[in-house]
Amino acid sequence: MRRLWIGWLAFIVSLAWCHAQSKPFYFIQITDPQFGMLENNESFTQETALMERAVAAVNRLEPAFVVMTGDLVNDGRNRAQLDEFKRVMGLMRKEIPVYLLPGNHDLLPQPTDEIVDSYIGEYGYDHFAFRMNNVCFIGLNTSLIVAGGPEREAAQRVWLEKTLKEAMSCERRVLFGHYPFFLEEPEEETRYQNLPAERRQAYLDLADKYRVSDMFAGHLHYNLTNSYKDFKTTVTSSVCVPLGEDKVGFRIVKVYPDRIVSEYYDLEHVPEKVRL
Repeated sequence: MRRLWIGWLAFIVSLAWCHAQSKPFYFIQITDPQFGMLENNESFTQETALMERAVAAVNRLEPAFVVMTGDLVNDGRNRAQLDEFKRVMGLMRKEIPVYLLPGNHDLLPQPTDEIVDSYIGEYGYDHFAFRMNNVCFIGLNTSLIVAGGPEREAAQRVWLEKTLKEAMSCERRVLFGHYPFFLEEPEEETRYQNLPAERRQAYLDLADKYRVSDMFAGHLHYNLTNSYKDFKTTVTSSVCVPLGEDKVGFRIVKVYPDRIVSEYYDLEHVPEKVRL
């Protein structure tokens, strides 16, 4: 009888744990603040004002976390831009985890080992992986795939597959990166905006093999969605320098046990509260 009672107790605890792990939550993606772009590296006052508004909105909304998908500054060698970006990000509430990824402008002029190491010296890492509510989130240094040295890119690809394999215990897997893998068609030619055609399919195959549901990217400075089989990519416009029809803003991403939905908000229309 005691064994039966313990068995039922363990089953109930297991159900409760699974329910807690599957609880809906939301995070915010911000991309391409690119401090210094608007005035060609002469100043970053406009970017500062816009990012301070974005940070104030994030502090009010209290997301589970924030991911910034690259081009944090316009010139990764510019000390003033780096310091101002860090100062503004320091205004964010300490309880909100923030994950950063490099973009091509952060790794100017090209992501050599020395430049990537310098970036890591500034921010502590250039890729990441973590789990929240039984969803696994993985961030890539996509600039390595575009223009990096073959050894470092290959090492990151090995790390990615190992991480995705371990993440199969999660309910779903989500990627982040600065560059989207492609814009319109998986077979499209190499452009400034996408991954090189000769390396792109390997990453699409990994996303398909390990059933990655979503990727969130930046780089384009406009909003875009595309898909490869069951793998959906959502590109988010710039928080400071949009090049499409949408105004400056960020994306709110809602994560449910059975789906992920997101919406882009310009800074003038960020909701007072996020409803799940």
